[in-house]
Amino acid sequence: MKDGKIRIDLHIHSCYSEDAKGTPREIIKRLKKLGLDGACITDHNTVKGSLEALKEKINDFIIIPGVEISTLEGHILAIGVKEDIPRDRHVDETVDLILDAGGVPVVPHLFRKMSGIKRKNLELIVDKIDAIEVFNSCSLPKTNIKVAKVAKELDLGGTGGSDAHDPEFVGYGYTVIDSSDCSIDSILSEIEKRKTWGEGRTLPLEVRKKRVILSIKQFFQRGFKRI
Repeated sequence: MKDGKIRIDLHIHSCYSEDAKGTPREIIKRLKKLGLDGACITDHNTVKGSLEALKEKINDFIIIPGVEISTLEGHILAIGVKEDIPRDRHVDETVDLILDAGGVPVVPHLFRKMSGIKRKNLELIVDKIDAIEVFNSCSLPKTNIKVAKVAKELDLGGTGGSDAHDPEFVGYGYTVIDSSDCSIDSILSEIEKRKTWGEGRTLPLEVRKKRVILSIKQFFQRGFKRI
């Protein structure tokens, strides 16, 4: 922890996501080396990676469970849940399921072509959520700026995450919590109070290019189905 603030990468994929690699242990080891304070592994439609991460007992490192859920309109993060949330529901129903499970719903990469829920669907759930991801390391800087403007316009808090699919690139994006209370409940409460924000740096161009190519390839392999 630096300057009394907590920095956590709240959007990471492990080997439990079909399009990612790296064990939760490898991810945590890398983040710890980088000096971050915690992680939330948000694999696609499964909490297995998060539950595996929770088994790692590391001093001075916060592990928050979570999952990235595929809705009919795009992806949404469920921070703080330890159970799978059904996929392929409408985004408003998915948000309700996250809240019922005691989690905090966060909208990631709002404008992403294949997996962002877009502004029109955000409007449908804006009264039920407290934060959107204002910094995603896989997004272009201008896109993150655009999302940040939406968050401020709607008086929402912000989060940040690397959206890394390889341990080498975790920690590029992170959420800043202006608190020294490292308990999970406190951190989730700060998100709900709209007091957090996202910061970081963009992944190298070559890394992002490979991610796009892999995403398109897997899209065809799945029979034109989104992850």
